Amino acid sequence: MRSVAFACVLVGAIGPTSSAQIIRQPTRAPAPKAWASLSVGLMDVSWVHDGSTESDWRFGNTVAYRISLEMPIQNQSTIGISGSFARAPLTYVPLGVVAPAGCPNSCDADATVTQLVATFHAGRNAIGFQQLIDISLGATGYSSFRARSTGVKLPPTQLDADLLAGIGYGFGYAFSPDMQITLVQEGFLSVHQRTGLAGDENTLGRQFVLRFGTRFGF
Repeated sequence: MRSVAFACVLVGAIGPTSSAQIIRQPTRAPAPKAWASLSVGLMDVSWVHDGSTESDWRFGNTVAYRISLEMPIQNQSTIGISGSFARAPLTYVPLGVVAPAGCPNSCDADATVTQLVATFHAGRNAIGFQQLIDISLGATGYSSFRARSTGVKLPPTQLDADLLAGIGYGFGYAFSPDMQITLVQEGFLSVHQRTGLAGDENTLGRQFVLRFGTRFGF
């Protein structure tokens, strides 16, 4: 009888302990089904010689804002689409016989520089520091040229779009599997149209962006 009683007490003690261990086992959070990112960066845009308007666009550096939406694929990478916007200062230099009104020789101006690209992002979702690679392919556009002193619209009066490709490398820190901050240096190469240009004219343009932002999954 003593053996039976001791066995009952032992089973009673082990049972709750085992149940508690089962209940306390941590569960892994589900992986995000999509990612979004917001960032702000310092953009440097190369000069553009435009034959269709017979003018030079001598851009200065500016601040660019970027947003993206991405879907996970294999190996903790994502593909998606991103867009950026910047209002860039420039010196507008007319080269034709007839200069646009409000800018007879050269003038300070502002123009909108946008990007719309398909993206591939490679990184890790693990908590801590990580290396990041971004590859982009799409278009960049120049629009809304206005002289600063007079506010007069300058040509082109419609969006002027160029093909664009770029690659970025940087670092990130993940606070959780679905929350990261990033610092990425990107370089882009664009191809401007040859309308009105000489055969030996270089139509390649460059954009460089150092951006800081956040990525979050949902």
